[in-house]
Amino acid sequence: MTEPCPISRWAHQLPAQLAIVGSHTRIDYATLDCHLCSVQQQLAEQGMQRGMRLAACVRDSLEGVLLAWSCVRSGILFCPLNPAFPLEQQQALANRLRVDGFWSPQTPPVGNWRSICLDFAALSPSSHDDTLDPDQPNNLVLTSGSSGHPKAVMHTLANHLASARGSATLLPLDHDCGWLLSLPLFHVGGYAILFRVFLAGATLILDERNIPLKERLEQQPITHLSLVPTQLWRLLAQGFDPRRGHLREVLLGGAAIAEPLVEQMTALGLTPKVSYGLSEMGSQVCTAIPAQPGLVGKPLPGREVKIENGEICVRGDTLFLGYDTAHGIEPARDADGWFHTRDKGWLTEQGELIVEGRLDNLFISGGENIQPEAIEQQLVNHPAVAQALVVPVCNEEWGARPACFIDWLAEPCPYAELEAWLRQRLPGFMVPDFWLAWPAQGGALKPSRRLWQQQAEAHCKHGVTNQTDD
Repeated sequence: MTEPCPISRWAHQLPAQLAIVGSHTRIDYATLDCHLCSVQQQLAEQGMQRGMRLAACVRDSLEGVLLAWSCVRSGILFCPLNPAFPLEQQQALANRLRVDGFWSPQTPPVGNWRSICLDFAALSPSSHDDTLDPDQPNNLVLTSGSSGHPKAVMHTLANHLASARGSATLLPLDHDCGWLLSLPLFHVGGYAILFRVFLAGATLILDERNIPLKERLEQQPITHLSLVPTQLWRLLAQGFDPRRGHLREVLLGGAAIAEPLVEQMTALGLTPKVSYGLSEMGSQVCTAIPAQPGLVGKPLPGREVKIENGEICVRGDTLFLGYDTAHGIEPARDADGWFHTRDKGWLTEQGELIVEGRLDNLFISGGENIQPEAIEQQLVNHPAVAQALVVPVCNEEWGARPACFIDWLAEPCPYAELEAWLRQRLPGFMVPDFWLAWPAQGGALKPSRRLWQQQAEAHCKHGVTNQTDD
């Protein structure tokens, strides 16, 4: 079975409807369709055919959007890479993914692939007959690798279409909506925004980071926004008020959600929603209004969730084909089609999912189980803390003890005060022995606990507590 390309459909039905907007960019669906036809032709002229793999260093630019959707229409596997990666790492990843072509806004690495050159300003006539094969392999997205080496996740087009349609049941879009491309295209959350927007005939707002986000929200037609909690904290600290813009929906994820953050936004007339998702499920699995720590709600349509021995398992229409390896696709699911996430959680009597953290992150200290996310959830409720990350460090007496990185909202408070505050909310064995400054992430979307644990071990090996240096 096939289905029409949504961009072609809107180009025919509502040609003047705005498809992409930026400070210096206004592209309607008819024009977008012609841009895509041109990029498709250029790719074909340079030998890129259906089923081939194209590596692309993209973040959130217009060029990245055009290239990503041209691959959707041409049946080329889109393999986005973080442009912050050094050239040697780009080259290694392209070799690992066995790509046939490589596009980069800078000089691409040299390898056994075509170096692709594209004119994104060019236009070609549209025939309005682009059809999509939902079963075709669509893209390869690298996982964050927060607990180890990243894996290459392969989705079909049907996975992304099902993800967007399920999302729309709780976060509806129409022609008056604009979703900010605030997450990068090399992350499944950013890639998913394209499908949500274009299926609905809404507007994609380019993320121009040279302009403050507060200013963009007040001046641009942004109705939908995906953020991590610390971004929302920064906005509120700058005096952001959703009533001064067009914002309808804020989707939070990627870290512990602070109760004061939700309360502050709700007082301004807009209650954010919290989401649980993963690369292997094409982004969202559950979404809800946060009512208690870890609550992410019921599965969206097309998704199923169960708990097996405390582990969250998922399956459904959005579940990926498998991990791409040199020996083929590894399905990574059990005999009944369930993917075991390594996330710890449980279901309420109402069937709502509570996420407690990663099973891989749990460690034992003096015979007591410590789930780092439980400590982090409490810390982000402190009025001075923007975000926190807890890792274990070796300890001769206890086996391991928690060390905590703190990112302050504004002025830091004394660590002794933070410890006393935490002791009122958690058992004493869960209070960190070491406090460390939040390091620079070097362009990473979320911290690598493995690498940050190595940093903590280096700081704490002499047994000195309450470190404040980098």
